[in-house]
Amino acid sequence: MRHKKILLLLSAYLDGELQAKQKLRVEEHLKTCETCREELEMFKNMDALSREPSEIHENKEYWDSFSGRIASGIQRQLSGAKPKEVTMFQDSFILEQRIWRERAWVFPLSMVAHVMLIALLIIIPLLQTGNLPRFEISSAFLAAPPPPPPPPPPPAKKATTSQVKRIKPVQAQTSFEAGKLVAPVEIPDEIAEEQITSVGIEGGVEGGVEGGVIGGVLGGVVGGVLGGVVGEIEAPVRAIGEIKPPRLLKQVDPVYPEIARQARVEGVVIIEAQTDIYGRVQNLKVLRSIPLLDQSAIDAVRQWVYEPMIINGRPRGVIFTVTVRFTLKLK
Repeated sequence: MRHKKILLLLSAYLDGELQAKQKLRVEEHLKTCETCREELEMFKNMDALSREPSEIHENKEYWDSFSGRIASGIQRQLSGAKPKEVTMFQDSFILEQRIWRERAWVFPLSMVAHVMLIALLIIIPLLQTGNLPRFEISSAFLAAPPPPPPPPPPPAKKATTSQVKRIKPVQAQTSFEAGKLVAPVEIPDEIAEEQITSVGIEGGVEGGVEGGVIGGVLGGVVGGVLGGVVGEIEAPVRAIGEIKPPRLLKQVDPVYPEIARQARVEGVVIIEAQTDIYGRVQNLKVLRSIPLLDQSAIDAVRQWVYEPMIINGRPRGVIFTVTVRFTLKLK
């Protein structure tokens, strides 16, 4: 039973108006609560004071004015005047009034504290911007500088009237014999480097193959024409069933984008690739996308080189899927 309810039942307990069960609970509570015992002791003192015989006024003036006081009281009641409130047991409710006063200011204070706490939980994460990725946006468009103008043509040679002396070539006589090693007469201080003539055209021929031979056919393969047949390029085949994906010859690792690294994004990008008859990747299509990693995966796969696929003695392009995995390294 709560302490407040026990305080309200102390008066009835003292008068013997409680039931046996309530009386037993009040007695058990009085054994442990010192405040209730003091309150009960005050009730007993007040009850004993009320039972003492009051002093009888023997003054004659008191009894002579008794009827006048009664008449004035009756007139006040008839006139509607409110009698003065009797505060005989007001001291017994001091604790209850104090509790209600505490509740009156605790509730609004609790509401203000809860509102401030919720506001802090919302505002503090918004102020922490250190972990967000940084974007650098530039409105300037950079273009390559224009090529320099071509050099001016060389000046025309002036005709000279002076006769040019011709020197007749003289065949030098050597004592070397073919197939025999002869010690040099003089040891040279430096050995001149041999000039190696460049074979082919710098940058290659459009449509040629890396490592091709001089005089080869455009569109051919290293060492000659594949299968000895020159004709139209057939449509690529898809790597399904008995047709396996080609063997990878050159692989370039993808570059992990810095924005994806800061955002802690990782995963697998699946790309559908198509090679030409030379094993070079031509067309790409993203099947499984991760927006921050797609372009890096495409740039890497576009540089891969595969072994050319040969079907029935003819080169064929192949369509197959490529998996590019991006994984963050744990520090």
